[in-house]
Amino acid sequence: MAQGQGWTNWAGRVTCTPQAVASPADERALAAAIRAATGPVRVAGSGHSFTPIVATDGLLLDLKHLSGLIAADPLRQTARLGAGTKIHQIGRALFDMGLNLKNQGDIDRQAIAGALATATHGTGAQLPCLAAELASFRLVTAEGEVLDCSPTQNADVFAGGRVALGLLGVLSEVTLKVDPAYRLKEQTFVAPIAEVLRDLATYRLHHRHFEFFWFPWSDMAAVKILEPTEDPAPEPMTPEQMRARGELMTGDQQAFQAGCEIARFVPQVTPILHRLFTQGATGRTKVRWAHEIFPSPRTVRFNEMEYALPWERGAECLSEIVTGLRARKIWTSFPIEFRFVRQDDLWLSPFYERDAVTLSVHQYYKQDETALFTFCEEVFRRYDGRPHWGKLHTLKAKDLANLYPRFEDFRALRRRLDPKGRFMTPYLAGLMGENGHV
Repeated sequence: MAQGQGWTNWAGRVTCTPQAVASPADERALAAAIRAATGPVRVAGSGHSFTPIVATDGLLLDLKHLSGLIAADPLRQTARLGAGTKIHQIGRALFDMGLNLKNQGDIDRQAIAGALATATHGTGAQLPCLAAELASFRLVTAEGEVLDCSPTQNADVFAGGRVALGLLGVLSEVTLKVDPAYRLKEQTFVAPIAEVLRDLATYRLHHRHFEFFWFPWSDMAAVKILEPTEDPAPEPMTPEQMRARGELMTGDQQAFQAGCEIARFVPQVTPILHRLFTQGATGRTKVRWAHEIFPSPRTVRFNEMEYALPWERGAECLSEIVTGLRARKIWTSFPIEFRFVRQDDLWLSPFYERDAVTLSVHQYYKQDETALFTFCEEVFRRYDGRPHWGKLHTLKAKDLANLYPRFEDFRALRRRLDPKGRFMTPYLAGLMGENGHV
């Protein structure tokens, strides 16, 4: 265990200085580190959460030694992974076993445990968040006990722990339900936003993966559709190539960052930039193996807010936000992202028993996000929105209890597994209504 050094998240907004940092060699060492900790225990993955969900002045864990594909079962279509495995490390390893994840988000830099713990998702009206594909997991508790959790073992912990913000313990292994390896054809095109919103129900019904990006000062949207295909795909990338691709600042990303810098100093040019950015999303078609086509390099840093809304109200909410941003001249260089997600039964999932759309709002990391996020959150809340746990929001326990029907069940489970609050920080206490926070 090493003396703590400063930690900063990917966007640079969240920092902390833990007392100690540990990289356990195995599950036994992980349990020992948790038992010996004298302050709040948190786990750092890739820092892609924008909230202070990782920040601690106690023990910060790095699970880099608990990573990789442990086993895969093509017949049962399951894959057992170390909790510290980065998503970009999973694709080729599974592909070599004839398998792929059922879905992925747009970024593949995260550790799989962090993505599961915050209900990270991709897009698809018939596809739930990643945590809904958990078949089982191993959880190291506050006392160093290791629990095997599944629908038949420690079923209550499995039910409440698939999305748990790291509050029940530390995941050491996860087993995911997966699919046989498959290819996807990507089609991107620009269309009038009025037509896209009009035809949402059709897009939702007829496409496995559908999303669009709307720059608020443009009247056009950039649409992206992915469909399974038997068309040939290029030879898949190596793990090293997948890692490098996600860090590459492409020409498009360089141009976008230059636009963000211009708009930061001269915000009045934002409408012109939005129209140019949208025109740049020219139509194209390509075929790739699933794990290669889901993610895109995201090297221009930002802060993000995302809410999940009843899918039927998504278009209305989005239109109200864009109308308000234009009227108030609240500037952002980024588009608003619109995705579909299927309902699930995960206690703290934003998609609990509700088919949803997610609306993601971004602000360039060098710009103050306060005005943008404050206005958008006010609108999201009027539409019964539930926040993404890893993205910025201002909700506290009393707000969350009204949005999540199993919120009190989760709080009871947390108190049973961690009565002394070994995984609790002041930020998380505010979410859970603990230690005097409401």
